Amino acid sequence: MSERAAVRETDATTEPAPRFSDRSTRVWLLTAAVICQFMAAIEGTVIATAMPTIVSQLGDFHLFSWVFGTYFLTQAVTIPLSGRFADLFGRKPVLFFGLGLFLAGSTLCGVAPNMVFLIVCRIAQGIGAGAMLPGAQTLISDIYPPEIRAKIQGYLSGIWASAAVGGPLLGAVLVSNLSWRWVFWVNVPLGIAAFTIIAMMLQERYERRVHQIDYRGAVLMMLGIGLLMFTMIQATTLGMSLFLPLLAVVAVLLTLLFFQERRAPEPIIPLSLWRNRIVAVSTIGCLTVGATTVASSAFLPAYIQGVMGYSPMIAGYAVSVTSITWMFGSAAGSKIMLRFSYRLATVIGSLIVMVGSLILIALDPSRGPLWAATGTGLIGLGMGLFQNTYFVAAQASVDRDQRGMATASTLFARILGQTVGTALFGGIVNLGLADRISGNAVNEIMDPMLRANFAPAEFASLTLAIAEALHDVYWAAGIIVLIGFATTFGLPWNLSPTKGVRDKS
Repeated sequence: MSERAAVRETDATTEPAPRFSDRSTRVWLLTAAVICQFMAAIEGTVIATAMPTIVSQLGDFHLFSWVFGTYFLTQAVTIPLSGRFADLFGRKPVLFFGLGLFLAGSTLCGVAPNMVFLIVCRIAQGIGAGAMLPGAQTLISDIYPPEIRAKIQGYLSGIWASAAVGGPLLGAVLVSNLSWRWVFWVNVPLGIAAFTIIAMMLQERYERRVHQIDYRGAVLMMLGIGLLMFTMIQATTLGMSLFLPLLAVVAVLLTLLFFQERRAPEPIIPLSLWRNRIVAVSTIGCLTVGATTVASSAFLPAYIQGVMGYSPMIAGYAVSVTSITWMFGSAAGSKIMLRFSYRLATVIGSLIVMVGSLILIALDPSRGPLWAATGTGLIGLGMGLFQNTYFVAAQASVDRDQRGMATASTLFARILGQTVGTALFGGIVNLGLADRISGNAVNEIMDPMLRANFAPAEFASLTLAIAEALHDVYWAAGIIVLIGFATTFGLPWNLSPTKGVRDKS
């Protein structure tokens, strides 16, 4: 037996037994973990159909993208740090911190008097979600053996997909029947339930592990990505005299981050793992998934409500089609990668996403919400085909002791894609509206009650400006989809979960 094989066999046989032998305790703790996963996932998209109503009441449409972007950015930075803290201080303190901050942020979001206050509270939500996710994942690894854990992780992946893309429909229901504020308050009873379960059921016994936390990398990433978001979203108000110098500062910060991650013992971004071609390809692929998800879910309701004039419920139905097609795509992707290869599943998925993107590029008010639903439905089908494929490929391409890092790399890339995509698309919308609409017109046109106050000629001019600005988002998303399609060819044709060799390059 080779030394490497002996190490792998030792790893497999010495994994500690689950710490909770009582079945009912495991079920309760799994329930709490599922609630944490669900809340963190759905909060990224549930406000999509509520945002036009929020803008009509709070104003400041130019800050639209910040409501999404700050949540994703703070989550991306917090997740790797919280994973380290869960080992240092235990799962329970990390989960309590995450739940407490998330619930406080949710409660305050619901009473926000203006957009700036709402964005600050979204930062609290993002930090809380970034602590809940790794805390819940590590808790599951504590209470279940590996053979059951694999099945549960697949189940949790399905929960994430359903929550993330079904969120707009839930948001539409809440806005139509209650108030946009309930989009945030709905988390409170769920969070209290999870908090209570963990307090009563989780009796922790853990061995503290020594870690060197990469605080410097976390700060550099927060500053670099945060400043990039600010520069892109506010490009129209900065002017070239500030825009270019800020981009130069962003470049310096990201360069410092690169060198920091190369020398950090436990980096936030595991650059060394990207020497594995399959992990690198999967990471880039998940980055495009995150950006495309934002384009098809966060900005489409604004088009259906603000340009087409339909209700939040109609917008919610149109966007939630993705939740159904995504599940079908995931099932089909599993069969294709098992029978053929990872690459075939990702190529087919990318082609379907390209067709969906073309439909959204051809979006026109006269075509109605059914046309929009067809486009976003195809995007969901395609992303269901290749997102899980990338996760499985990355995990299978490394040894057991690197599997957690490979998974974290792809998860981080997806969230980073959502963050950067939000900044890019938000900047495009603001740039498109800068010279066409002034004052509060764009805020008022999002309110069905105020739309009737516009003269026909003014109304037509405003909706055309909004339509063209949002239309540019789908051209940019189409370019990102092409990058994702080109990325799929980095996977070998003969590699699948049942055949082929690991990529050790």
